[in-house]
Amino acid sequence: MFLKLTKAFGKPICVALYAAFAWLCAKKKPLPLLVLFGMHAAEYVLIGRRTAEEKGLSAAEGAVQCLAFGFTWWLPLRH
Repeated sequence: MFLKLTKAFGKPICVALYAAFAWLCAKKKPLPLLVLFGMHAAEYVLIGRRTAEEKGLSAAEGAVQCLAFGFTWWLPLRH
């Protein structure tokens, strides 16, 4: 069930979060955007890079996907 929801709604939710946090950043509150970006960067180091290698994707493509969409891009690939 969670995997189906992730496939259907994960990427749009990530885009919406980035948009909302970018708006907050423009209002002089950058912490939510920095935290989201930091979480996605850590996720790439811990999981995304290995998943990209296993699936034949370049490191750059894996990094961009992970920074933009977090677990919503690699979770469906692993299952």
